[in-house]
Amino acid sequence: MLLVQAGASGTRPAPAPSPTPSGCARTFRVGFVTDVAGLRSSVDAAGWRGVGQALDGVPCGRADLALPTRPSDYRRTLQAYAGYDLVIAGSFLLTDAVVEIARANPATRFALVDPLVVPSGPSNLEVLAFRNDQAAYLAGALAGIVTQSGVIAGVYGPDGAIDRTNRLGFEHGALYVRPGVRVLGAYQPAQDGEPYANPTWGATQARAFSSQRADVIFGAGGTTGQGALLGAAQSGVACIGADTDVSADAAAAGCLLASSMKLIDRGVRLTVAEVIAGHWRGGLRALGLAEGAVGLSPLRQLLPGQAARLETVTNLLAAGSLTTGA
Repeated sequence: MLLVQAGASGTRPAPAPSPTPSGCARTFRVGFVTDVAGLRSSVDAAGWRGVGQALDGVPCGRADLALPTRPSDYRRTLQAYAGYDLVIAGSFLLTDAVVEIARANPATRFALVDPLVVPSGPSNLEVLAFRNDQAAYLAGALAGIVTQSGVIAGVYGPDGAIDRTNRLGFEHGALYVRPGVRVLGAYQPAQDGEPYANPTWGATQARAFSSQRADVIFGAGGTTGQGALLGAAQSGVACIGADTDVSADAAAAGCLLASSMKLIDRGVRLTVAEVIAGHWRGGLRALGLAEGAVGLSPLRQLLPGQAARLETVTNLLAAGSLTTGA
């Protein structure tokens, strides 16, 4: 019998002991801790969904959900699950807390989902890092396949590690499918608003690239990237988004070809399933196309030959026959 408790909240001093289901000598317990956004966060929600998928049909399994109300509660909440079979920190905002608690509890397995910077942690901590470079490479390949002007562009966040990864992946993917393509790009300037949160600059930059004949624009980097999608739509050119949060206005305007995606639920599901099976890795776990953990959202406006070519690139990248440059 599978028990999933989804209503836990606050920062309990210790989790209530999970009852052992009838007929089970032992219950496999997973504790999942969100950031303060809870399941309103798409990453936290996807991670929690992955836990449920992994335990679906697994006898003697139970997942407990904790929803801290303050960042200061992260360490205490993670500590409350020490002794469970697996404790998952569902957001990069818990990075420092989970590293500290994992070091303090070496007999408990911990997992951290999609941190911005991979931390140096103990062997009982597994870090789930998603291959943004592969997703961006596919976005670049798509842009290179569909461009008619031979000019494409990317609008990125403020030159952080993830922004450089997105740019390198996008440019290498485009140049692989079309060696002569011209690839423009710009990072959000440090002085132009809050990092990853300046859609006005993003839209302005996309319109500027459109005036330079770019007819496909990749917008990556929070609402800055979303602004770029809207700017592309306003300019009447195609656009490609990043992750799942794309501008509804851009999508409604019909510019959106696809969006690069991190499939958090699949990565978490894989990790939980491996722990259940008795396989523990620890350390950095890079999840990409081969694991079905990144990709492009459903595509539109592709001709059969274009779709086949993109599929070929996808298969080569998943098999390790291509490198992203990042």
